[in-house]
Amino acid sequence: MSTPDTQISIAQWIARGIAIVVLVPIRLLWEGILLLGRVTGAVLVFVARHLLVPVAELIWHWMLRPAWIFVKDFLWGWVLRQLLWGSVLTPLASLLLEYLLRPLRHAVEVFLWRRVIRPAGAWLLRWIVSPIVYAIAWVCHHIVEWLIVWPLSQLWRWVLRPLWAVVRATARYGGRVATLIVGVLVVIPCRAVYRYVLRPVFAAFAVVWHALVVRPVRWVHGTIVRPMNRWAAEVVAAVFGR
Repeated sequence: MSTPDTQISIAQWIARGIAIVVLVPIRLLWEGILLLGRVTGAVLVFVARHLLVPVAELIWHWMLRPAWIFVKDFLWGWVLRQLLWGSVLTPLASLLLEYLLRPLRHAVEVFLWRRVIRPAGAWLLRWIVSPIVYAIAWVCHHIVEWLIVWPLSQLWRWVLRPLWAVVRATARYGGRVATLIVGVLVVIPCRAVYRYVLRPVFAAFAVVWHALVVRPVRWVHGTIVRPMNRWAAEVVAAVFGR
């Protein structure tokens, strides 16, 4: 029969085994998820810093800003305002302002919008912005697929699913072992104590109680108390009448 120290050491070894099987893989899984999140964030920051920002700066400095400076300074600022207005239209401004300059300005603005700005914007959108957006979407899709979806699927296939099977089998086996240990250490001793100790003690106590209490009380009641009650009733009836 095992001693309490042996039982405690067995329980401790069982608890340590369960902790090693369950807690250590979960901690490793958590650390792997954190590392994967850090790597994904670093990749996204690297893509945004070294691809999106340089492309946007390139488009702004070499295409949009020169086009805007050209439209603002040369066409509008020099051709219309300085040349036409300063050299030609100033002497005739009071007469031709309402009938020539404003319609001409409106016509030039409409022409620039229809012939230059809108086609240039459509060309930029079709041949520069759309390919860049498509390339970024393609890169992000493959980054997500290879850095998140594929590792998670492999993690589930090779780690989580076997770990779940091990945990389920461990729990089932642990439940059976715990049931067997409780049955051996608690149920069987309690049943033996009840059968061989408590039940004979209770039976002996019942016999002693019946012999020392029940029978004397019954004898006193039948021999003394009941005749005295009958005699007292007869005396009271004789003295006071019915």
